[in-house]
Amino acid sequence: MPYNTFPSTNSIPPACFYNIRGLPDWLNQNPSYKQYFINYRRQFPYLFPMTSTLSSIGYNIERVPLSPFVTTMSQSQSQIYRKQLALFHTVYEFNSNAYVSSLETNTTPQYYYFSTYHDRMEYRSAVSLVDKLYMFRAMADGQNENGSTLGWVVPFPL
Repeated sequence: MPYNTFPSTNSIPPACFYNIRGLPDWLNQNPSYKQYFINYRRQFPYLFPMTSTLSSIGYNIERVPLSPFVTTMSQSQSQIYRKQLALFHTVYEFNSNAYVSSLETNTTPQYYYFSTYHDRMEYRSAVSLVDKLYMFRAMADGQNENGSTLGWVVPFPL
């Protein structure tokens, strides 16, 4: 089952998609995708489905600026976050390649192996950070006002 090229619906985001600026920054640069996050009020309080009232006052979801999830960090926090993102990228890229390769060869994917429990826990911490910045569930299940799903997937265990 081949996947579409990112960022189309039902595609796999590449590792480089995930950075410290988070999903709001990406959506500000790619505003046509904001429509898929109208049901996530807590994270995106100013994204609304279009109504006649909103239309009459000139509301355009693509022009709504989104605030980043992380605004300020100490130098220490920044170093920790960058280290976690680097670890996440390493594992994500390995697992993504293993998954795509398994589709092409019709074999079982061999995912990243952690040599120690500590390494595994470091990765879980990194996944938690990236999930806060990107909201994996919203990327997979986010729907626009017509009910179309964005469907970005991470097709391997996080």
